[in-house]
Amino acid sequence: MTSPVVGVPGAMGRRLRVVHCVGFYFPDSTGGTEVYVRDLVSALSRDSIESTIIAATDGAYDRYSWNGVEVVRYPIDAPEIQSVRDASVRKRRTLFQEIVEATKPDLFHLHSWTSGAGLRHLRQVSRMDIPSIVTMHVPSPICMRGTMLLYDRRPCDGYIDDRRCAECWALDRGLPAPAAYLLSQLPRWDLTDSVISRLSQRAANLLSARAAAATKARQLRSMATLSERIVAPSEWVRAALAENAIPPEKMVVSGQSASAAFCDRKPRPLQGVDRKEIVIGFLGRLERYKGADLLVRALAELPGGLPVQLRIAGVGQDARFARKMEAAARKDSRIQLMGLVEHERVPEFLADIDVLAVPSRYMETGPIVVQEARALGIPVMGADLGGISERVHHGVDGWLLPFDDPKPWAEAIRVAATDRAEVARLSSNMHRTRSNDDVAADMAKLYREIMADRRTSAELRP
Repeated sequence: MTSPVVGVPGAMGRRLRVVHCVGFYFPDSTGGTEVYVRDLVSALSRDSIESTIIAATDGAYDRYSWNGVEVVRYPIDAPEIQSVRDASVRKRRTLFQEIVEATKPDLFHLHSWTSGAGLRHLRQVSRMDIPSIVTMHVPSPICMRGTMLLYDRRPCDGYIDDRRCAECWALDRGLPAPAAYLLSQLPRWDLTDSVISRLSQRAANLLSARAAAATKARQLRSMATLSERIVAPSEWVRAALAENAIPPEKMVVSGQSASAAFCDRKPRPLQGVDRKEIVIGFLGRLERYKGADLLVRALAELPGGLPVQLRIAGVGQDARFARKMEAAARKDSRIQLMGLVEHERVPEFLADIDVLAVPSRYMETGPIVVQEARALGIPVMGADLGGISERVHHGVDGWLLPFDDPKPWAEAIRVAATDRAEVARLSSNMHRTRSNDDVAADMAKLYREIMADRRTSAELRP
């Protein structure tokens, strides 16, 4: 399928074609991954690289244009639907493979690790002899909990050890520490489809924890085998992959960037002395792992008369957590719940706050919102974890604070509310460090290296 001159500038006028695969996409509910893909394909078009986006959907097959880019939505069971039957195994095609093949791609770039876009999709593309790249936007390919916090107490090195992972995961599922340890010493049983599972699925899952961890390790190795490169958005991701013996030549570190829309820098704090309150903003899902409740607890430690307002923007699926946040807002008039802020309104939301709070309780691979704040000159209060700690410099352009202790956050909020000169100083050090064109240049270079390697391999074949 691949032209021998693909990727050579100007060769026969042929432009490199890449299909980007994601688990969700606009206009559905989206997050940082989808924003990254949207901005990447736009920037790649300026580098003579054509893109098509294919994304899973709970609905039926669909096809439309978004921001001038073709989007194909495939049903979640597309990899199981036989579209082309043939006596030759290599000529058979599932609906998913047919959709990929119709885009005539030179490369396949996977941006998710979910049931809708993950390992089984990567395997099917591999059978089509199309080179693949995986960008690891979330910790889930490595961590059973999805947080990369070992025993919920400290950052994990990422090494998948089935006993340690089973114990850590069991604690997250509510088992007391002695029971979680004993479970981790059991054999590698897989009871997920057994008599026990029919009696109690939870019991079967717990008893199968070691087997599940071993499966995750195999799946990570499969990711490395089936892909030409794994893109790590942060250095900690690269280090975690290395802990699992992923070859160095397979890994590329390439950080994200804020969209071009985030360019309207204003003096911080906004309106100088005209605004009495310092506004601290939170933007993210209202789920425990994003940590908005830590900000509420920190605010409760401070005097009611402190000139500060906490704006919390986001929604979530945890009804209990949402009720907890609503109760806190009713109790404290300084807390304002903003609800969902659509991504096109994020620049407006950020432009009207003085400090961005990112109190995540998990190892972020980005997050892009920190890059957006950086572009707007907004200092960040961030959890001292993962990608946040790689992007925020304590005392220079923000604060790095413990993810599990509200007291240091309370002190940082107090300083922000009472020392405007300090906020302005931190703001002056916040500058955009990467653009979408920088991200696209990384990927374009990577794509062309892969195509050149394949041409060389083809020439060396007898």
